[in-house]
Amino acid sequence: MNDSNRPAWVADPRIGWRILLTAELPAPADPAALTVHLAKLASDQRWPALPAPRADDSLDRLQAALLAPHAEPLLVGVSGRHLVLSAHHSAVDGLSLLTVLGRLGLAPVTSAARGVGDRTTTGGVARTVGRRLGEVAFRPPAAVTPPSGPVPEAGDVLVESTVRGSHRTAAIVAAAARAVVDHEAARGRAARHVAVAVGAVREQKGGGAIGDHSVLLRLRDVERLDTDGIAAALAQAPVQTPPVSTEPRPWTPLTARATRTGLRLLAPRLGSTLLVSHLGEVTAPHVDRLVFHPVTAGGSGISLGAVGLRGDTVLTLRARAASWNDDGLEQLLEAIISLLREESGASDGQ
Repeated sequence: MNDSNRPAWVADPRIGWRILLTAELPAPADPAALTVHLAKLASDQRWPALPAPRADDSLDRLQAALLAPHAEPLLVGVSGRHLVLSAHHSAVDGLSLLTVLGRLGLAPVTSAARGVGDRTTTGGVARTVGRRLGEVAFRPPAAVTPPSGPVPEAGDVLVESTVRGSHRTAAIVAAAARAVVDHEAARGRAARHVAVAVGAVREQKGGGAIGDHSVLLRLRDVERLDTDGIAAALAQAPVQTPPVSTEPRPWTPLTARATRTGLRLLAPRLGSTLLVSHLGEVTAPHVDRLVFHPVTAGGSGISLGAVGLRGDTVLTLRARAASWNDDGLEQLLEAIISLLREESGASDGQ
């Protein structure tokens, strides 16, 4: 899967579009066994031969290496008891990464996440792009101001934290939106038109199907909604149409190039305030802990990942190192978790 053959399906061609799943295991994974599993997986998926698992004593360094732009559909690394999976989103979505984890000798790995079903879409490509351009002109999505004076670096910043309990996507979105509003207010800015993109699937694919089955829901003006309002909006939101052509036409190469160029220029303003992707409550008896980092695309370039396992939920934030540093992103994540706990406590008291 090289760059010239990859479909122009992304809204922001500047980034590598790799997602990351880190599994902490009871004991270190056997690289030789992983190599055998990877060979079978590549054959079953009709992928080119996959690279051998990487090894690094530093988990941070390993994650950074696996998140760098690569053409391979799947990369695997080992750092002590941590098994790290990096996938290109055009080949594997978040829930499929759980299936991959199971196929690497750790089955069963399943999620209780439900799909959105046969929901309507936002319309054709031209209509979707036109709507986004109008949004940029008249009601641009709120930004999240990065720390002042970060040292520009390549790659992404990753932070994570564990919260006790299971937490719905709507509650996480509500806490994140409130944290953005508070973050901007502390800097003398108003966060108007907070837009949150939420990753989902139409349905869980049976038979362990691996691929990109994901869809995107998008909520606007989230700062005006409470958790119940967000839950209702998620239940009704149409599926977003990708801003690329899905059927080849004689003029497709020309329009694809024009689309890529336009989206490259407009992506920072066309995107959402942040992306939220929750893998749901996972059952994985041979895994001690899971951490999920979705892609960072468009807008503020911030994504929030979540995954539940045995009564705990791990929340993550991922942002571009050119804009954010560890301290700034950790403070934002701490604010989200504080608001989530506050919401959870209020719900428990009802």
